[in-house]
Amino acid sequence: MSGYLKSMPSALEAPEVKVGGPHGGGPRDHGPYDPGGGGGDDGNDGGGVPGAGLLAMRFLLVSITMLFVTIGVVYHERAESPRHWQHIQMPHLLWLSTGLILGSTWTLEIARAAFERKNSIRYARWLAVTVGMGAAFLGSQLLALRELAKQGIYLRNNPHSSLFYVLTGVHGVHLLGGMVALFCLLVTASRRPEVVLFDFGRQSGRTATAALYWHFLAGIWLCLFVCLLFWP
Repeated sequence: MSGYLKSMPSALEAPEVKVGGPHGGGPRDHGPYDPGGGGGDDGNDGGGVPGAGLLAMRFLLVSITMLFVTIGVVYHERAESPRHWQHIQMPHLLWLSTGLILGSTWTLEIARAAFERKNSIRYARWLAVTVGMGAAFLGSQLLALRELAKQGIYLRNNPHSSLFYVLTGVHGVHLLGGMVALFCLLVTASRRPEVVLFDFGRQSGRTATAALYWHFLAGIWLCLFVCLLFWP
């Protein structure tokens, strides 16, 4: 009888209890980066609302738009008054600036396409190209302002040149913020390439938010360039 009981360990042992992973939904036994058997990959780590970043960015863009509209109205109203208003010739480097920022929107979309295909190497590479083109844009802007200074046109020379400096300066500061955001994405993709696979939802939301901001600034600059080019 004792030999018979020893031959039945499965009937006497308690079954193994598996607990869910940190995201809930089922046991976590598929790998070190698996978020759990039933957890979704929606980019929400439990500490935020999905899509909140894009929503906040849209509100921010509305306020930035109002800022540029206000400066544009002041520019237009001041141009209607001939007192102390002198027309300035736009630096040729602004054409280069425009080409650079429009090209950067294209490279950023290539990076996003690589991210959607979960190709972390290509994603990081094209993010780096986009950041580099943004830096080149700011450099060309500074050279354009230097060209104006060589012509004797300074911030306080006349209202036309003053508003030109203000418009390009405000846009440059905002673009610098976009470069910081893209650089953070680049560092994450370079140091932790697995994030493209195992934190896809959250990283996708951050990339979409930064891309929206970048494309918006490119559109703002295109409008400014046309206005500065054709406004008397």
